Amino acid sequence: MVRTFIAIDLPSTQRKILEAHQGRWKSTKADVRWIYPSNMHLTLKFLGEIQESSTENVIAACKEVCCLYRGFPLFLNSTGVFPNLRRPRVLWIGIGSKTDLMRRLQNSIETALEEKGFPREERTFRSHVTVGRVRSSHRLLRLLEVFLKDEILFEPFTVKEVTVYKSRLTPQGPIYSPLAKCPLT
Repeated sequence: MVRTFIAIDLPSTQRKILEAHQGRWKSTKADVRWIYPSNMHLTLKFLGEIQESSTENVIAACKEVCCLYRGFPLFLNSTGVFPNLRRPRVLWIGIGSKTDLMRRLQNSIETALEEKGFPREERTFRSHVTVGRVRSSHRLLRLLEVFLKDEILFEPFTVKEVTVYKSRLTPQGPIYSPLAKCPLT
């Protein structure tokens, strides 16, 4: 079995900006497991554990879809939490700009995978980059004061490809390895 997901990678410039802001968020000493900047991405589809032989179908579906789309601009633009402020579990950065193009790309990938026998995600797609996962309420209110008011200035970037990843969970955190890059036209 292979833990698999499909994502848009962030350029190193975006990751460096997030890493700098993470330093400020970490200074609150809240009990959060912070995502390594090198692991930050925008998930289009999480497949979970699938048969290793099925990864070729995932890659084929992704490539079939991606070749129908042109590159498009995105930018990171806001902070937020899931599921809500009363019980935040995930800290995220939102996406701005041509989100309609990204949503169409994501929906096309979802449909192509469904046609190959993979279940469709039941939850509504919400584009975001996870930057931390809350472990407890220790110093959480202080963190939220800083995090939710943080103004982060990002330059737009162009999405040129989608990556199919395998993920191996370790005690130190997940290790992501690309299985295939699927270029947009």
